[in-house]
Amino acid sequence: MYPSSGGFNVPFVRQLDGPFHPGRVIAFSGTIPHHASRFELNLQCGGAEPSMSDIALHVSVRFDQYCVVRNTKQGGWQHEERDGGIPGTVRPGAAFQMLVRCEPHAFKIAFNGQHFRDYRHRLPYQRVTHVSADGNIQMYSVSGVLGPCSSSTQQTHNPGVPHTQMIGSIYPGRCLRVRGFIPHNAYRFSVNLATGPSMTGDDIALHVSTRPSEGIVEINTCRRGGWENGQQHRPCPVRAGQHFEMIVMVEDYNYRIAFNGVHFAEWPHRHPYQHVRSVIVEGTVQLQLVSLEGEPRSGGYAPPPPPSFFPSPYDDPHHYPSPYPILY
Repeated sequence: MYPSSGGFNVPFVRQLDGPFHPGRVIAFSGTIPHHASRFELNLQCGGAEPSMSDIALHVSVRFDQYCVVRNTKQGGWQHEERDGGIPGTVRPGAAFQMLVRCEPHAFKIAFNGQHFRDYRHRLPYQRVTHVSADGNIQMYSVSGVLGPCSSSTQQTHNPGVPHTQMIGSIYPGRCLRVRGFIPHNAYRFSVNLATGPSMTGDDIALHVSTRPSEGIVEINTCRRGGWENGQQHRPCPVRAGQHFEMIVMVEDYNYRIAFNGVHFAEWPHRHPYQHVRSVIVEGTVQLQLVSLEGEPRSGGYAPPPPPSFFPSPYDDPHHYPSPYPILY
């Protein structure tokens, strides 16, 4: 768990790291103090304080009134929606996760892996640029927001495919982020951590082949020119025609892989991670960002990246499955 001093002192307003669109999911993770009476999370239009900004979605969890208020502010507050009570897993003294998924006509809201309510758009979702939080809450992760960028962060925006990016080295605590769009005609694409710039002449420590048309993700390692026994994971967490974000977290004994902020799989180090020198992306995919994040320290290891860089399952001591596993 990461305390709010890591970059989320409440109240806060943080900018999204890209446009808001249907299919995008924002994951809020934190802990509710024992004394909590209420807290609020907002998707807002602009970076001013919430009192000065229009708010497309306002979610106020009120233990003192036993309700979750949903509302919109455009100049002034509109009519509240407060049916449904409070989900039983959301309580003072417990960790929580809230997901907000943008649909063409509504937001979908989930708490701790369970769908809660839909909220129809009252403002154009395209206006959402920032998130904010206030009240009795300790926040340690919000996916998809801009965070502090260290000198060791390596980012490439909108590269062509195939794409090879030399990264120097990786180490426990380093995080690879790949964001893009899967075309409607996509058969497969792969993200690879390799010992050099070639998929054929170098070893592949981690090969993640995403195949929306087959409904699977295959993970494998290639050493000395030969593929090893891989694993196929079903269902595929992403679909053709949708945006996605994939995160690979380097740990001492394995890689952790997440799609759209939700933990997906782990893969042991069959090839020493110390030998990895490149990221290679191939296949039918439109890339928006390839980013390697994490700050080294003495001894060759790295502390965890800032909380905003984490997919929420790695911050949250309670792992909540996504209620929208196929719809991302």
